[in-house]
Amino acid sequence: MLTRRALAGALLAGLLVPLWACTPSTDRDAADDDPAAGSLADPGGPNHVEGSSSEILVQGHDGEILRLRGPATRIVSLVPASTETLVRLGAEDRLAGRSDYDTAAAVAHLPSVGGGLQPNLEILRTLEPDVVVAFAGESDLRTARILDQIGVPVLALRPTAIRDIRVMIRQLGHLAGADDEAVRLVGQLDATLDAVRTAVDSLPRVSFVYLLGGTPPLAAGPGTFLSELATLAGGVNALDDLDALYAPVSPEVLREREIQVILMTRGSRVDARVLEGRRTVELPGWVEIPGPEVGRAAWTVARALHPGLAESGS
Repeated sequence: MLTRRALAGALLAGLLVPLWACTPSTDRDAADDDPAAGSLADPGGPNHVEGSSSEILVQGHDGEILRLRGPATRIVSLVPASTETLVRLGAEDRLAGRSDYDTAAAVAHLPSVGGGLQPNLEILRTLEPDVVVAFAGESDLRTARILDQIGVPVLALRPTAIRDIRVMIRQLGHLAGADDEAVRLVGQLDATLDAVRTAVDSLPRVSFVYLLGGTPPLAAGPGTFLSELATLAGGVNALDDLDALYAPVSPEVLREREIQVILMTRGSRVDARVLEGRRTVELPGWVEIPGPEVGRAAWTVARALHPGLAESGS
């Protein structure tokens, strides 16, 4: 069973952020209609906000428009997925601070402000950020309120579905003055996901559940990027009627479902009666971070569902 700290780490890595989200669309083309995406990719679009040519305008998930005089140079990221994205965009030199859950070597030298929720505001203030990237949600209104009072802009993100991850990459690319790299990164992600779809297209569909930690375990519902990845990789979510994005599911419910493969967070425990007669695959924690590595994650999940899948496209 995962410890409380491990579950908190999962939350801050982006796993449980969808608990606060409305049901997202998974249509890639629909991303261009998203308010946040439109304000970045289409300067003349319906969500465009007038400003000077040197201004940076980014619309967060909460609808708030962040306005800077130029690309951000001191970013404190409270969202590990956004930290990873900024590194992949080549903008790690613009990071001024991170959370305890950002452990990659590229950012290990940066000062930590503690948790992604309710960070140490005294440390955060000393870093003199020109923007803080935070979770969009109701879980930490105090931090957002205090940052607003002291005049520190906040970009609120909520990477719930694959569509949201694409938007987040474009938002952060615009924030850091790396629009071209963001477009390249999204294109690379889409090409990888398309390759996974092609690789599994002729294979039998596999019924799965994706279980996180906890007692009873949390299961990924059909509106989450984890379920989307497994579905894209040739799976069918056996909990496609789950009425929440992530929700605890009892052993009794799991035993009643037709499940061929149980995908699990590495180190978690599940009732042995649930596992009986079903193939179980433990996946590394990085698969569950909703960032630019979701393409590689899709290959990992595809090979978990289809063990004989060729080792191509990783």
